[in-house]
Amino acid sequence: MLTRAQLQENNGTIDCDLLVEAHGVVTESMTSGSTGYPVKFRTTALTSTLWNAVNIREQLWSDREFDKSSASIRWHSDAIGLLPKGLEFENWGLPISAFHKTGRGYFLNSSTDICTQITWLQKLQPSYLMTHPSNLRALMAQLRSDGTTLHGVLEVRTVAESISDELRVDVAEQLNAKLVDVYSSEELGYMAIQCPVQNQYHVQSENLLLEVLREDSSSCALNKPGRIVVTSLLNYAAPLIRYEIGDYGELAGPCSYGRDLPVLKTINGRVRNMLRHPDVSARWPNFGFRKFMLVAPLRQFQIVQHTLDKIELKIVVDEKLTDGQEEAVREILRDNLGHPFAVNLSYHSQLPRSANGKFEDFISMLPNK
Repeated sequence: MLTRAQLQENNGTIDCDLLVEAHGVVTESMTSGSTGYPVKFRTTALTSTLWNAVNIREQLWSDREFDKSSASIRWHSDAIGLLPKGLEFENWGLPISAFHKTGRGYFLNSSTDICTQITWLQKLQPSYLMTHPSNLRALMAQLRSDGTTLHGVLEVRTVAESISDELRVDVAEQLNAKLVDVYSSEELGYMAIQCPVQNQYHVQSENLLLEVLREDSSSCALNKPGRIVVTSLLNYAAPLIRYEIGDYGELAGPCSYGRDLPVLKTINGRVRNMLRHPDVSARWPNFGFRKFMLVAPLRQFQIVQHTLDKIELKIVVDEKLTDGQEEAVREILRDNLGHPFAVNLSYHSQLPRSANGKFEDFISMLPNK
């Protein structure tokens, strides 16, 4: 198994010296990652072409109306796409604009505050929206608090973070739109894209081999969670073989709608996003965020487990909660986490993202086992 730490430590020796000329120009890239292990890697023109092909497959599977407008609210560490205007483009950009005439495209840096994001979206009224799940959750919370919505949105596309069924329901109820998720990484490109009929994912097995393994590295049974390990099949510049991406997931049986690509049932997130109970059992937590919003308009939240029985709930709010609201939020969290944890509330003006723009709504500070 190849870990991110091992990839980082061996960047100088993992690359191939002999390259296939037909695979084209080699490009060097780097990802800061959300695991604390920034890595360098190389790709070729062939792998870039294949990634673009999967992008177009995902667009076609989703049956998007290309003549409509599309907006993206995503993180960029540089001061790019900030208000007052953000960025505006004549089309959706490559690769889809090379094959289809599209409507206009818009970009806004997700560092923009949520209220301003909503004003920007309400002015543009895009048919399609792409953003990070954590940013989308904040948008949904603000819209619910304001008693308003975004008109004309047909679909929301999420990238870079894990999503929950709760978020899918929020998008359906508040926007009357579908949520479509993509599973990708900078090192491997598109690993799995959402089935156009169900919420499960199809592994892009023409380009890679995706395995789900137990802790002893044996294969997991279907519908059982394990570590996701990926092998790149076509990147000869930097072959990643049984690369432990850092996520957990579950494979499932064949798609009931006839697509024969392997099915990834769920993507549960990283091991550091697993909650541990005092009996040392581990699980991915459910927070009850929608219930939070019935009690208090939280702008943003993050949960940190410091010990087996102590949880910190970091929140961003316009006004400090009353004692009654604080206790109600604690009880909702305890109920959903399945244990009477000691919950400490802390107030923050904002909760920062990692260097690559990802945001983790739950982090365990306990050592991995």
